[in-house]
Amino acid sequence: MHFTVNASDINHGLGLATRALPTRPTKAPYEGVFIETLETGIQLTCTNGEMTIKTLVPAIVQEDGSALPPAKLLFEMLRKLEGEIDFRVTTNEFSGTQEAIFTAQGNRTTMLCMPAEDFPEIQDIQTDLVTTLPQNKLGAAIGHITFAVSTDETRRILTGCLMETYAEEVRFICLDGFRLAMQRVYASHALPQGKELYAAILPGIIITEIGRMLSDTESPIALHISATHLMAVFDQTKVYCPLIPGEYINYKQILPATWSTAIRINKLEMVGAIERAALMARQGKFDLLKFKVEEDSLTIMANAERGAVVERINIDFEGSPLDIAFNSRYLLDVFKNIDTSDMSMRFNTNVSPCVICPVTGNQYTYLVLPVRVSQ
Repeated sequence: MHFTVNASDINHGLGLATRALPTRPTKAPYEGVFIETLETGIQLTCTNGEMTIKTLVPAIVQEDGSALPPAKLLFEMLRKLEGEIDFRVTTNEFSGTQEAIFTAQGNRTTMLCMPAEDFPEIQDIQTDLVTTLPQNKLGAAIGHITFAVSTDETRRILTGCLMETYAEEVRFICLDGFRLAMQRVYASHALPQGKELYAAILPGIIITEIGRMLSDTESPIALHISATHLMAVFDQTKVYCPLIPGEYINYKQILPATWSTAIRINKLEMVGAIERAALMARQGKFDLLKFKVEEDSLTIMANAERGAVVERINIDFEGSPLDIAFNSRYLLDVFKNIDTSDMSMRFNTNVSPCVICPVTGNQYTYLVLPVRVSQ
């Protein structure tokens, strides 16, 4: 194998592909990046056995072939180079092993490769349903909800993100047992005949990585979903992973249909007040904030052995006064992921969930469980 490639191009590609490298490889090939030549350049592939990333890098190919050099070492070496890199792979006539030799800027490096035939073959997914969304909108939606993905492996379903594709929108839902986060991305799709929606559970860790890889542009990302796998295709990159099997919690039953108290509040004022009160709340055992909802004002209180904080914010109020308490961290996680200037908080009782949503529209919906406290 022999090709010439620009250093910035191959480093960009390695930066994407190596996101799939395992922290602790269970098999030797998982430590490598599989490089193969194509008509339009070279393809880089890394896998950890669950997530696989393939990305195409433009290059001038002089001789076709494939190789499996150690990914991290190769990336670290190439990051120190600039300009054109001449990359060739030869077989050592004495040991029979492959060697990658690359030269640039007066540098010449030889690197031993693993057997390329040991790398697993990754097949594209065949499916009738392809969900296509703008990269910036999908990236923003994922970034605003994955804080609510559970890390409890004993409830594996909740370590995933539920994706529901409807004819005119796609919903992404995460739920960890204490809070729920949902974002909608509006786009038209042709569903399989007879279906009103198509649901799949995407691994939370992997969908988070995909979100970080997306550009802040309207360029499309196509999500190919089969009965068992996801293949995300964007720009010159493909990401593969298995879906989480099983049935997700019926989140629609959790979201209250009505409320007895509703307030409209400025986001920045709310975040500032909670951050200040949370400094004192963290001195206590339960990170507890107490809310007193009254006409025209919301009072936030935090008490600990070292002192107390009282914050008062003006609000638009509708319904009945209410006293309720929350874990400060759960509230901050929600409010920091809201991108509207004001928002609505809706309550029923001091032991039922609080719903946080836009004043108008339904782009996002968050739910936070209160903390039971003695009166």
